[in-house]
Amino acid sequence: MVPGHLRFPFFALLGLSLVVPSMVHAFSGGPPDGRTGAPGEGTCTACHASFPLNSGSGTLTVLDGPAEGYEPGQTYRLRVALSDPDASRWGFELTSLDAANAATGDLVSVDTNTQTSTAGTGREYVKHTSSGTALGQTASNEWSFDWVAPAEGTGAVTLWFAGNAANGNFSTSGDRIYNSSITFEEAAATSAPPAVADARLLTNVPNPFNPSTQIRFELDRGESVRLEIVDLRGRRVRTLVDGPRTPGRHEVTWNGRDDAGAPVASGVYRTRLIVGGDVLSRSMTLAE
Repeated sequence: MVPGHLRFPFFALLGLSLVVPSMVHAFSGGPPDGRTGAPGEGTCTACHASFPLNSGSGTLTVLDGPAEGYEPGQTYRLRVALSDPDASRWGFELTSLDAANAATGDLVSVDTNTQTSTAGTGREYVKHTSSGTALGQTASNEWSFDWVAPAEGTGAVTLWFAGNAANGNFSTSGDRIYNSSITFEEAAATSAPPAVADARLLTNVPNPFNPSTQIRFELDRGESVRLEIVDLRGRRVRTLVDGPRTPGRHEVTWNGRDDAGAPVASGVYRTRLIVGGDVLSRSMTLAE
């Protein structure tokens, strides 16, 4: 899952052939989907098989989660923390599932150390990038990301996650794999008025789309709004709205181009609506 050694997938895109015996089967740029240990998934021990799962003296946990139940639609900045006294390179993968083991909530990358991806099963993952492996850093590592809690009525949500405490020897041998999970209950409904204006980010239409789509959001009162398009690594592609907006429904067209006016590649992108201290996010697909 991590970084036993480096992999160069871009050579396949260039139509070139490169075989380096000591540099295959590793995922320093991010592990393949489906390695979190969630129901129906394995872990990174499929490749990093030197030790049994969770056999090391390290720890793997999620920090900063909602202590008394999550508020539907609220964004939480979470941290995955992995430690191991013998490790010097690091990796992880996490997914968010409801009680029926279906994907729920949104995972959002917040820096260059993490990225997100969506599997064919519909499950979404947040995981390390090459820079997020922190080669040479000993004892422990952490990754931050945003978790946008699902809609009201979803109930309990479990985050399933695996970590690779690697020894940095550029092979899959000698690495310790850890696996854990944490469950967040939905907060009890309250009649107290919201502290900030309500905002709703609606599904864009059409989705998938090509070449353009309508992005819709609603405000219960006038508020300063920032509406962005970001890629799966959390990098901003386009800013569509940045300023005050009146109450009611608003529609903005995205034509599949970045801030410089250049067309972006097909794939999955995120609409990110920032209203006050709240961040709302939805996925959409730009078809080929």
